[in-house]
Amino acid sequence: MTAVKKCLAIVLAVFVSCNANAQNNTMAIKETVQAFSNAVNDHDLARFAVLLDNGHVFIDALGNKTEGKAKAMAGWESYFKLYPDYHIDITGVFVQGDTVAAFGFAEGSYKGIKENHWRVPASWKAVVHGHQLKLWQVYADPKLPVDATSKSNSTGPDTLPRVTGVGGLFFKCKDPKNVREWYKQHLHLDTNPYGAKFDWRQGDDPSKYGCTQWSVFGEKTTYFAPSVKDFMINYRVHHIEQLVEQLRKDGVTIVDNIEDSDYGKFVHILDCEQNKVELWEPKDADYDKVVGGRGR
Repeated sequence: MTAVKKCLAIVLAVFVSCNANAQNNTMAIKETVQAFSNAVNDHDLARFAVLLDNGHVFIDALGNKTEGKAKAMAGWESYFKLYPDYHIDITGVFVQGDTVAAFGFAEGSYKGIKENHWRVPASWKAVVHGHQLKLWQVYADPKLPVDATSKSNSTGPDTLPRVTGVGGLFFKCKDPKNVREWYKQHLHLDTNPYGAKFDWRQGDDPSKYGCTQWSVFGEKTTYFAPSVKDFMINYRVHHIEQLVEQLRKDGVTIVDNIEDSDYGKFVHILDCEQNKVELWEPKDADYDKVVGGRGR
């Protein structure tokens, strides 16, 4: 009996030890997942660098796969710019070996605009090795985030200072009047002393008018200076003041100050090859009156 008891004691000790090791391993894996969740919610890329395995694989809710730690971190960084308040709330975690199933909710607002907020049930699969994530896969219905993004891009408030289209094409020629007449005769442009104007409706709101101006200048014009090129492109922009401020911070050459006219705001910059670029935040209705638009 003594031998039997000793044998049972050894078996029990081994069982307890294995169970304790398993519990410790499970706890370590849960802690790693929690640490990653915290890094996500804090948008802390420095902690990502510690928690992601070099061969890390990320799979989003649409099934798109990103392989490699650096690419995964770049993807998260871009995502946080789109959803600056992105947050995940993990309410349950189950561990089997090195694989984790987590459940909860994900939420965020496209570009931080509260009208574009979404919250969806979500689950995540993770594989953890040595306190690092080898895999993070998202399971969630992407419809709400996609709808919020599409809504913002089509009808929501656009707070991003950016180019929205081509506002005009300008080039030098020897005889502007003759060139305008040539285009009128052969290509049927409806020209006037300003050139020609192409009218269109804005894609995000067909009730709003827009146009692109085509103009020719004499070969001795200084309007394109300091560029020595024979052309200049005008771009329509949103939020010209904020855009110019950002360009200045980026080291872009700003040629002049913003001019506020009856038909819009203008400023000129030089691109990386010293081409002069005209930025225009238009007042389309007033501009239409100035250059003689047609009724719509």
